[in-house]
Formats: sequence, C-alpha cells, structure tokens
Amino acid sequence: MEVKNFTLSIVVMNRPGVLSRVVGLFTKRGYNIDSLYVSALAEDNSMSRIIMTSSGNDAIREQIIKQLEKLFDVQEAKLI
Repeated sequence: MEVKNFTLSIVVMNRPGVLSRVVGLFTKRGYNIDSLYVSALAEDNSMSRIIMTSSGNDAIREQIIKQLEKLFDVQEAKLI
C-alpha cells in the first residue's frame, strides 16, 4: 500500500486535555504528526478546530478517523 501525506480537520470541544487525548491517540499507535494547528472556532468559542498533517496508507487514515470519532470531546473528524 502506498504511503501518502494527508490532512485532518478535527472539531473538538474546547476543554482542558482534549488536545492531549487527540495527540495521545497518534502516540499510542506510533503515528507521526507532521504539523499541528489549533484555533477556536469564530462562530462558537466553546469549540476548536485542529488541523493536523500526518502520513500513512488508506487503512491507517481510515483507522485514525474511526478512533478520533470515538473520543468523547471530538465532534467531527474528516480528511481535507
């Protein structure tokens, strides 16, 4: 399977420890985070958007999205 770079958009509740749990998901599985950007949503300060780049094959991308969606504070996770 071909390894490609990909970018994720993750909308999370703006609470302490959320970023740590999201990053921990990558750490536990041995996936590398190439870049990371976090900002509060302009329309709702109780939510933040995480833009993250990483690399992997199709199966890894699908697994990451499924695992992110299982996290309590994650509202949306998708490839962009």
